[in-house]
This record gives sequence, C-alpha cells and structure tokens, in this order.
Amino acid sequence: MGAAAERSADGAALADARWLKAGVASVWLTTGILVAHPLYRAIGASYLSRLHVPEWSMPLTCLFEIALAGLVLLRPAGVFLTLLQLSLVTTFTVILALHEPRLLVSPFGMLTKNVPILTAVAGAYLLEREGWSGRVRWLLRVGMASIWITEGLFPKILFQQPEELWITAETGLSLGNPALLLRAIGACQLASGVLVLLLRGRPLRVLLGLQALALVVLPLVVSLFVPWLWFHPFGPFTKNVAALLGTLVLYRRCSSWS
Repeated sequence: MGAAAERSADGAALADARWLKAGVASVWLTTGILVAHPLYRAIGASYLSRLHVPEWSMPLTCLFEIALAGLVLLRPAGVFLTLLQLSLVTTFTVILALHEPRLLVSPFGMLTKNVPILTAVAGAYLLEREGWSGRVRWLLRVGMASIWITEGLFPKILFQQPEELWITAETGLSLGNPALLLRAIGACQLASGVLVLLLRGRPLRVLLGLQALALVVLPLVVSLFVPWLWFHPFGPFTKNVAALLGTLVLYRRCSSWS
C-alpha cells in the first residue's frame, strides 16, 4: 500500500471512530438532558431510593453526563476517557442487574443494549490506534450482533413478559396467539444476530442494512403503545442510536471483507 492509500485508510478509520463516538455521546447527552422530564425524574428517584442513593445526585449526574458527551464527541478516545466510560457503563449495569435481575431480560433491552455501547467505546479507541484491524472488526460484529441475540432469545423465547405480549396482541398480527408470534419474531432476531457473525460480503451487507432499518422502525412502532419509554432513564430507545451508528459503520466496511 502506498503512502496516499495508507493516509486514506487511516482517515477512513478515524471517520469511523468519530461515528462510533457520536453514537456513544448521544447516549450520554440524551440521558443527561431528559432529566428535565418529570417521568424521567420519577423513575430515577424510585431507583435511587431503593439503592439508598440521595435524590439530589440525579441532576448532578446528568450534568456530568452532558459534559461527558461533549468530551467524547470532541476529544480523541484517550485511555482515561475510554476507561472512564467503560467503568461507568459496566458499574451501572452490574449494580442494576444485581438489584433487579429481570432487567437483564427486559423486552426493551434496558441493560443488554449496554453491550453495543461498550463495544463502540472500545472500538473507537482501537480504531484511532490501529485502524481496521481484525480485532476491531470482530469486536464490533459481536457488539452489534448481541442486540439481536439477547433480545431474540431472552424476552421473546425464554422469558416472555406481559408487556411485550400485550404489545404483540395489540398490533393485530398475532391471530389470537401473541406468544407464538413473539417466539417467531425472537427466532428471526436470534438468527439475524448469529448470521452477523457468520456471513461475509454482500449477504452480510444486506443483513446489516435491514438491521439498521429495524433499529429505526422498531422503537417507533413500540412507542405507539408505550411512548413513555422515550423518557426512561435507562434509555431503551435512545440507546438505539449508538447501535445504529455501529451497525452503519459495519455496513460501510463489510463489502471489503473476504
């Protein structure tokens, strides 16, 4: 590879890193600014109370998250900033999972959507240092596939929950058996996630394109029935932005993989 081609490749990798950071920054930003909504504050206060954390910490935390969003978006993915984000998301996930394990199988991905966020944070860090290496590629593939594998397997097949069964019935597509339709959807999502790890070239590109579309359409459809989830402090819909941009980065790159 000549010097010009190397510079072009490095520039493309840095551009991809910026897209990943934009997705992660959007999560920090929306989590911070949505504290202005009373429903966000009410749900947040209920969890803080159960965790014995003072309620005044919520607005301070949200201000910190807004500032963190700016740093993530505008600064290089340095060691400290990367480790800070990884530790915050991991700590948040572990504490809530221990306190309320059912969040791990939430049909809205309350905690499982943190996996693609973690991989986007780590992926941006690696992209800025080593470009599109094999481990960056696999890190992002596993992270983006995890959405479909976890949401297909756990809430739709193994641990169906009343709220998702109700939404499925309300769509009018279940023909009187929402549990069966939910399992069928879950099987498709699970297969979709596994295929992200197996396919190459054009078939993978088509699949990633469909997943990107689904990451936009599905929350819009679900929000017709539970619009209040847009204001949930765990970001079940807003986290889709990070997953969407990660998926689009993979979409752009995958046609060159053998």
